[in-house]
Amino acid sequence: MSDLTTCYKLLSGLIDIDSTNFFVASTRGNSCKLKKNHILTIRDVNMFHNRVINLWNKLPDSVMLAASISSFKRLLLSFVVNVGFEHFSVN
Repeated sequence: MSDLTTCYKLLSGLIDIDSTNFFVASTRGNSCKLKKNHILTIRDVNMFHNRVINLWNKLPDSVMLAASISSFKRLLLSFVVNVGFEHFSVN
């Protein structure tokens, strides 16, 4: 959950780091979906930007487009509880 919160902060400009260093917006679906680049080494699999993309893309628009970090956390928790942790995994 902390990775997703960090992802939200990066994409919302709440952290003073250029999110384009980590993420590329997908041209499919809504504008908040992220494109996963080809992973070249095993080391890259566990890097933050590769680890979080699958989880982020599983979120509904209502969570991704939350108005504030507190509402994002609340909506994220609600989503995970309703969907169940076993369905909300990296696989």
